[in-house]
Amino acid sequence: MNSYMPECTSKCRSLQHALDVISVVTRGSEGQIKAFLSSYCYNAATIKDAFGRNVIHLASSCGKKGVLDWLAETKGVDLLAKDKESGWTALHRSIFYGYIDCVLSLLKHGVSLYVQDKEGLSALDLVMKDRPIHVVFKKTDPMEVYTWGNNINFTLGHGGQQGRHHPELVDLFPRNGVYIKQVVLCKFHSVFLSHKGQVYTCGHGQGGRLGHGDEQTCLVPRLVEGLTGHQCSQIAAAKDHTVVLTEDGYVYTFGLNTFHQLGILPPPSSCSVPRQVQAKNLKGRMVIGVAAGRFHTVLWTKEAVYTMGLNGGQLGYLLDPNGEKCVTAPRQVSALHHKDLSVSLVSASDGATVCVSERGDIYLLADYQCKKIASKQLNLKKVLVSGGYLEYKVATQHLKENGGQKTCILALDEAGRVFCWKSSNNSMKQCRWVYGRQVFMSDVALNGSEIMFVTQDGEAFTGKWLEEGKKSSEKKELVSSLQHPSCDVSCEHDTTSVYERIRLQKLTFVHRAVSIATDPSGCNFAVLQSDPKTSLYEIPSVSLSSFGMDFGKLLDETDEMDSIHDVTFQIGTRMYPVHKYILAVRSDFFKKLFVSSDSQLDTPDIYRKDEDAVGCDLYVIEKVHPDLFAYLLQFVYTDTCDLLTHGYQPKIPYKQKSDEYEDTLISNLSKMSFDENVNGKSAFEIYRNNQVQVIKEKQKSKSKKGKAGEEANLIKMLQSAAKKFGLSNLSGRLDGVRLENGKINVVNKKNGNKPKLNQKK
Repeated sequence: MNSYMPECTSKCRSLQHALDVISVVTRGSEGQIKAFLSSYCYNAATIKDAFGRNVIHLASSCGKKGVLDWLAETKGVDLLAKDKESGWTALHRSIFYGYIDCVLSLLKHGVSLYVQDKEGLSALDLVMKDRPIHVVFKKTDPMEVYTWGNNINFTLGHGGQQGRHHPELVDLFPRNGVYIKQVVLCKFHSVFLSHKGQVYTCGHGQGGRLGHGDEQTCLVPRLVEGLTGHQCSQIAAAKDHTVVLTEDGYVYTFGLNTFHQLGILPPPSSCSVPRQVQAKNLKGRMVIGVAAGRFHTVLWTKEAVYTMGLNGGQLGYLLDPNGEKCVTAPRQVSALHHKDLSVSLVSASDGATVCVSERGDIYLLADYQCKKIASKQLNLKKVLVSGGYLEYKVATQHLKENGGQKTCILALDEAGRVFCWKSSNNSMKQCRWVYGRQVFMSDVALNGSEIMFVTQDGEAFTGKWLEEGKKSSEKKELVSSLQHPSCDVSCEHDTTSVYERIRLQKLTFVHRAVSIATDPSGCNFAVLQSDPKTSLYEIPSVSLSSFGMDFGKLLDETDEMDSIHDVTFQIGTRMYPVHKYILAVRSDFFKKLFVSSDSQLDTPDIYRKDEDAVGCDLYVIEKVHPDLFAYLLQFVYTDTCDLLTHGYQPKIPYKQKSDEYEDTLISNLSKMSFDENVNGKSAFEIYRNNQVQVIKEKQKSKSKKGKAGEEANLIKMLQSAAKKFGLSNLSGRLDGVRLENGKINVVNKKNGNKPKLNQKK
C-alpha cells in the first residue's frame, strides 16, 4: 500500500485523515480509492473516525467489493473491528445494506457469522429482525418444529440417534403438509400435536407410551391412529405415559400404568393404544386441560381439579386411610372446590402440582397439602413447575429418601413478564434479565437446571439464575455490558430482593419462534417457529425467468467455427451446429444417436459423415426440410417455437420449382383417362382435353379446402418430424394449433414443461 510516501507517521490517529479516507471510500471509484489509500496515510486501512468506523466498515456499507478484497489481503487489517455506535462489524453492515458479494468475500476471509453487536445480535439476526412492523409471530400461525439435543432415546424425530447441536427442522411434517402447535418432550419419547388435531409420537415404545398398539421404537414421528377419529386439542406426557384431551372434553391415556396414572378401570399394567378415561364424577363435566408427572395425571374443569396416580403428596389430599397408595380413578381436590374459585391454569412435575385461579391465586399441591403461595397474579397465560419432594415410603422401589429437588414455579403474564417462586425463599418475585437490551417474553419452558424463553420478536434464549457469591470481576463485566436502563445490572443474589435475576444467552438459528419446550432433565429441546410464508401478505414481485431466452440466444449465436458446439447436423446445404448435452437431455432419440456407433444406427435417414470444420461430429439428415428441423431445435432449446406462437406467419416450405413441375406432370399423367377414340389425335390434343377435366376437379376441391390442405400439411409435417426425433411433447402441443389464412391460431393452448437439464441422463 505504500507506492507513495505519506506525510504522516505510523502512529497517525488523525480524525481529519479518517474523515478524508471515509469520504473517498464513499464517493470514489475503485481505482481512485486504492490510489488514495496507498499514498495518503500510513494507517489508512485501520484509522477510525469519531464513531469508530474504519475503511473496512465503509467499503462494506457501500458495496465496494474490489476494495474490500484488496484491504482483506493487507497486513494489519482487522476484519472483525466493531464500531462504537452499535458494535457492528463489516459483516453486519454488508448484510444490512444487502451487498451479498461483500458478505461472501468477508466469509471467505474467515469472518464469523456469529459475532454479536452490542445488542447481542449476529449479522444473520439483524436480517431476520429487519421486517415490517405488521409481521408478528403468534401461536395461531402455521408452525414448524425444530429440535436439538443429545437424542439418546430417539426423541428428536430426525430418524437416527445422532444428536444435534443446533435447532434442526423435523422434516417429516413439512414433507406431509403438517403444521405443529404443541410439543412435549420426555426422557423416552416425544409427543407432537398438529393444527388439525392429530397426534404423533416417536421414541422408545416400551409399555405402549407411543400409543401405536405395540412397543416398537419409532425413529421419526408416527401418527397415533387410535386418535384419528378425534379432534385433539391438548397433550401432556411424562416418563412412561401420555395424556390427550379432545375438543369434546374427553381424555385418552396410554402407556405404563404402574402407578394407576392412566385412570383406566379396572387398572391394567399397561395400555398400548389410547383408551378413554371414564369416571362417574366426570360425567356431565367438560375437561378443559390435562397435565402429567411421572407418577400422576391431572385433569381439570372450570370448577374443579382432579388427580390420580401414586399419592406421594402431590395429589392435593391425604393418603387413603385404608393404606391404598395409588388413586385409580380421577379424584377431585376438595381444597380447590368452592364457589369463588375458577381454575384457569394447571401444571405438574414429578413431585408437585400447581393450580392458578382466574382471580390470580396460585396454589401448590405438595406434602399432602394445598398451599396458596401467591395472590393477585392477574392475566397469567402460562404456569410451570419443576422439582418437588415425594414421600419415599409410598414407593421405596422407585423413590429415594430426600431424592427430590427444590420446587420452582414460573408464571408468564400477557405483558411478557415472568415471575418466579422457589421453595428456598418462599416468595413470588419478578424476573429481571441480565442482558444488553430489553426483552419481553411470549413463552417459557422449565427444566431442572435452566429456563428457556421465547420473546415477542421471535428470538429464543436460555436463562440461568445468578448464583450467590459471584466474583467481582464478573460483576464488573456484567455492569459494563449492560446499557439499557430496563435491564438489571446487579448480579448479587439477595433473598430479600423483590427481583429474581437471570442471565440470558441467545440461541442461534432461531428467528421466528412462537413456543419452546424442554425435557425435564434439560437434555433435549424443541422450538416451534412460524412458517416463513405466513408473513407474506402480498406476493413479492419476481422478474420473469430468462431461461428460455438465454438458451435461445445460445442457439442463435452458435457458429460452425466456434469452440462451444460439439456436433453439427447437415440438411441439404444448411448446417446446424448445436450441443449434444442439450439435445440428449431433451430427446431420447438424440441420446441414443450420440451413444451408438455407426453400425448400430437404425435410422437410414441419418448417418455420420466424418467431422465438421472444427473436428466435431457431423451428421447428415435426409427427408426432412431444413425449416422444420430449425423449428425442432428452437423447441429443444426454449420449450417453444414459432409455430406455437399465436399470430405468427410462417414461411411454408415449398419444393424447388423444377421438382414441383416434374411432380405435377407425373401426377397429371397418372390421372389421365384415354378414350378408345384416340386415333388421328396428337399427344398435345389428348393432354389438353384431360387438363380441362383436371382443372374442373381442382376448382371443386378448392371451394371446400382452399389453402387449408397446404397449411394443415405444415403442422402435420412438423408433428411427424417431432415424433420421429422423440419430441412427443411438441407433437401434443401442436394438436391445438391451426394455420388459418397464413397465420398461426392457437385454439387449445397446452403448456409444456420447462427444459430440465438432468445430469443423470
